[in-house]
Amino acid sequence: MPHLHVALVSECPEITLIPLLQLRPEHVILVASQQRRAVAERLQVLLDHELPAGTQLRLTDDLPTHDPQATGDFAARLAADLARQQADTPDLAISYDLGDASRLTTLLFQHALQRCRADGYHVDLPAGALYRINPALVPEGLETLAIEPVLDVDLYLLANGYKRIKACSDHAAWRNAAESRRPLTRYLAHHADRLGELLAELARIVRGDAGEPVITESARGRALHPQGQRQRLSLAPAFPETDALSRLAEADLLEWSNRAPRHLSFPSLDGARYLGGEWLAEYVWLCARDAGLEAHSGAHLLDLSGRHNETPAVLAGLALHHNQLLMIACPPFPARATGAACNALHDLHDLVDHTAGLAGTRLLLGAGPLEAARPQASHFGVAVLEGGELKRLPIRLVQWLETGRWSEG
Repeated sequence: MPHLHVALVSECPEITLIPLLQLRPEHVILVASQQRRAVAERLQVLLDHELPAGTQLRLTDDLPTHDPQATGDFAARLAADLARQQADTPDLAISYDLGDASRLTTLLFQHALQRCRADGYHVDLPAGALYRINPALVPEGLETLAIEPVLDVDLYLLANGYKRIKACSDHAAWRNAAESRRPLTRYLAHHADRLGELLAELARIVRGDAGEPVITESARGRALHPQGQRQRLSLAPAFPETDALSRLAEADLLEWSNRAPRHLSFPSLDGARYLGGEWLAEYVWLCARDAGLEAHSGAHLLDLSGRHNETPAVLAGLALHHNQLLMIACPPFPARATGAACNALHDLHDLVDHTAGLAGTRLLLGAGPLEAARPQASHFGVAVLEGGELKRLPIRLVQWLETGRWSEG
């Protein structure tokens, strides 16, 4: 039986995509207002690629939005056209999804499309449900279908006008290295509350906040700075910092001995990057993968509208589960001397600005204190996880998988 689906384009395009990719109709009519024309055009391109060859796509972008009478007339004309198609093809099944349309627009379309005996669909992402109601619009005709995982990270981003151009975790060498030091990374994260000052100082040393940086940037890429490899801690470490330094030395990520506890050196670029903060991004990636998420670390997001691309967003973690997105930023560590939330506010604003328009969960995660960022994070709807809470990240991810919401408890 041929199937035609009418979709009113939503502000969050994934809401429009999900029924289409799950139902896979042979005929699609995208209905959009002038204001959402760009969104509709992106969806048209994606659907042309994602739906089977031969699927007929039609876009109309003149849906009235401010005049109820004009909206009703539009819906009536659309219903009349569909009724003529049903007369020519008697077994043509028609359905519709009105997305985030206003209540009045919804009523007008539902009334008009009853003429075509059309089934209505409604997406409830948090509930993981795709509701179908029969043409009579009676409660007895309501059916609940499970939403299928029809989106991946890249498709989700493209629908919203973003493109993931690269990620550290795209490379097998990065993934293998992260897996090989999984026990060490887990140890650092689970003791972040006691190792915070040491980890902060190591990150500060790598950045060169008070001297030569360990890593230099050039046209040929990153390299160890000849004068920055040998460094000195500001204070003699005590337990458990000495235990952490011993473990890092055993893993060949730095050179250190308790015979000269304030002296250390970085033998490799990999070790310097890890101690500059990449260990935390690896921890996020490992936890997300263990939870069963499609996860990417160090993902660069390109805004297809051209905004912000002079400094593209780089997210420590980007994950998707059942069509819902999780975006994680990890601010650089503060210096040992201040204990302040260095750059946390900057990273918070970058996270919000560079992912504008993306519906999903945003998380600011740090091994050091992020108290200075909490009030504004709450204002922007960004969750915060810090210090001693890091050990609970696996549990929080499972809770997010089950509920679609980030628990602060």
